[in-house]
Amino acid sequence: MEKRLIPSTEIHTYLLDILKAIDAFCTQNGIRYSMAYGTLIGAARHKGFIPWDDDIDLLMPRPDFERFISTFGKEEDARYRCIYRVNTPQEYYKHIFAKVHDSWTELKQDKYRFGLYVDIFPVDGKPDDVQIQRKMEKTLTHYAHRLNICSTRFNPFNFHQPLFANIAAHLLGPEHYLRKCDELMGRYRYEDCAKAGAVSMTRNGIREVFDKSLFESYRTMEFEGCRFQAFADSEKFLVQQYGDYMKLPPLKDRRTHNIIAYRVK
Repeated sequence: MEKRLIPSTEIHTYLLDILKAIDAFCTQNGIRYSMAYGTLIGAARHKGFIPWDDDIDLLMPRPDFERFISTFGKEEDARYRCIYRVNTPQEYYKHIFAKVHDSWTELKQDKYRFGLYVDIFPVDGKPDDVQIQRKMEKTLTHYAHRLNICSTRFNPFNFHQPLFANIAAHLLGPEHYLRKCDELMGRYRYEDCAKAGAVSMTRNGIREVFDKSLFESYRTMEFEGCRFQAFADSEKFLVQQYGDYMKLPPLKDRRTHNIIAYRVK
């Protein structure tokens, strides 16, 4: 199969097209989502991508997330496909959140097999007690970190990963940590809770925990000349996550994912 390297200047266009497909499907089917994290900062601060950013993140309440992953991109010839805990010759991805990827593209990476993508994180119920929240978030972040390691090839000389964590992740495998995460994330049903949030991927503590009302009300915000769903109170989400999110970070902190992508169809 002939592959064509996708210039970094084109990656935003591919990602935006995925987001447009997601938005059209969600609008048609009454599925709630919001731009989140750097994508939401981009909408608020730049009315589009953060110039040095190269991904898109969305949040969905668990009921909407389950509907979405079971129905989006299921057609046999679908270009944009939702992948979630899959292992086929064409796609391999196992984590606690989903991706919608462009099956006409391919990424250069370790074990995973998929193309350029948008990340979709489920929002679950959270306990009311702050101490229980702290313990739960610390444990979930620990498991999520192990799942990240599971996606890489074992290398005892990888100094970015503690040796014990590296050995444990590859010895126990992703299914072990997915079961652990599922038990914790399912302990507090979204519908029954006053608090809700996603799982932190970067040891955010309880900055991911909000009053559930945040995830119940939406508006649209401009992003790259289009309008996409966002929390009605996006300010609350961004301030709790980042503080003064309108202030540009120093140059040393303006990191990209250094994506290497190919067009394969």
